Amino acid sequence: MISRLDLWLSNVSNFNLFVGIVMFIGISSIAAYTYFLNKIGKKDEYSLQIRLNVTNKMFISLVLLFMTFIFVVPSGLVYYKQLIALCISITALVGAISAAYYYVRDFKS
Repeated sequence: MISRLDLWLSNVSNFNLFVGIVMFIGISSIAAYTYFLNKIGKKDEYSLQIRLNVTNKMFISLVLLFMTFIFVVPSGLVYYKQLIALCISITALVGAISAAYYYVRDFKS
């Protein structure tokens, strides 16, 4: 499957589409992550605990994605940098989703 993705990325329009989607996911996730963590605040111990939980989830997802990348991706892959960018974007998405979850769970009600 990864080899097919690499072959699909060899087309210039597909490459640009993939990079655009990954960058959109990454930038919007970072914006949402920043927004929700600013809404939560950083003044008390509970807010710090939420920040640490979100950071922990992001770290775990990044480690799992990189381990999967190391074990699944073949060594002759040409467009491996785009897959690493996808892993980082997914990690930012996990952080944004978990920050939104904690904000809605604890501060919205």
